[in-house]
Amino acid sequence: MAPSGECALYAELLANIRQISLAASLSSPSDASTRVSISADCRTVELRHRGVVSQLQLPAKASLGGTLLPIQDRQRGTTTLSWRLPLDASSSPSPSRQGDDVPWSATDLVPGSVVSCRACTAAVVPAGAVKAWKDLPSENWAEMMEFWHCHKPHHHHGRGHNHEGEEGGKADEQSLAARGYGASSAISAQEGVGFIDLTALMFAESDCRGVTFSLSTFEQGSSDRQSVPLTDPPTSPTRNLNIFCSSCRAQLGLFNFRTAAVTLLKWQISCQSTLDAAPGISECLAATLTSTIARSGSSKSLITPIPETVLDADDTALHAWVLNGSIVYSSSGGAPRPTPAIKLLYRQIHREEADRMLDAVTCEAQEINLPAQALGEVVRRLEASNGLLPPTERVFKEWKVGLLTKWEAKV
Repeated sequence: MAPSGECALYAELLANIRQISLAASLSSPSDASTRVSISADCRTVELRHRGVVSQLQLPAKASLGGTLLPIQDRQRGTTTLSWRLPLDASSSPSPSRQGDDVPWSATDLVPGSVVSCRACTAAVVPAGAVKAWKDLPSENWAEMMEFWHCHKPHHHHGRGHNHEGEEGGKADEQSLAARGYGASSAISAQEGVGFIDLTALMFAESDCRGVTFSLSTFEQGSSDRQSVPLTDPPTSPTRNLNIFCSSCRAQLGLFNFRTAAVTLLKWQISCQSTLDAAPGISECLAATLTSTIARSGSSKSLITPIPETVLDADDTALHAWVLNGSIVYSSSGGAPRPTPAIKLLYRQIHREEADRMLDAVTCEAQEINLPAQALGEVVRRLEASNGLLPPTERVFKEWKVGLLTKWEAKV
């Protein structure tokens, strides 16, 4: 329900059936003073209830301009009202083109740009250090390249070729690795090149300045990575180090030992771009979930904290189930303008439960790793978005319903 003395409107575009779902949450039961109308230009809806006025821009143009929406008998005396508005005949909503929802691609960033901490603007990659930006391929790039080389059209395997790890198979793997994309290959950082994936920018350590490396907290870190003490005793090999801004102590990303790369999270840094916005954690995670569905066909994901980045005792994971990967909504409570988003079910679970689910043979969920602090911020964003929805649509069994804003490129 809306807070005392306030009323809220929520609208969501249902492109497949060419309708707009509109809901009004009232601070008290509806009565004779309750009026909901659509503006003459068919783009704004206005709610009046007991002297309180709320307005909302619809996510698309409706076809009932200048109309007073009827309140059905069953809705009188309730605090939640709802309607389905038909789209205007001239409206032709269509899903975004593939790639439009990827935040900060290589063509968006300016070569030679300084990369700075978003919290304090301190430079972490100086101007001129990055001569070129390159997009990283999808996560399964090595597997796909191996498949293509082994199964090219009209290509006949040589004698001894196989995929079973025998002598011929080992030779094939060695040949693929020599080309740089064997199954065990990894793209390593290159000096002067900034690599870009869905959530981060990857740099050579020599291109970075003003960062602190640590296995845990900032206080236990050092500006010299070689002097950072690793696990003692070494129960398992360390895969990542935390990276902090040396000026304001904000966690900026990770150092990956396998790729020898400084990985800076997009939502923690600033960079000169041809666009007028910088991505946040919601946009980056939404792009990752969308990419995961396209790659695996599974709409369920388990978002778990990266082990080496857990800075507190809250070792929880997030179970997410995407309901709709491309919606447009608006809410008078927090998103007054049409906002592209993904709609999903979510629930917090303990890390041990997430590990059991991932180890199960029948597991359909795909694992996504985030730093613990970033995962906590995602949960806070989802909880806030849950409050924007009509009260009757916030919970489904043991799940909560949430929204993650999608990236919208604007030049």
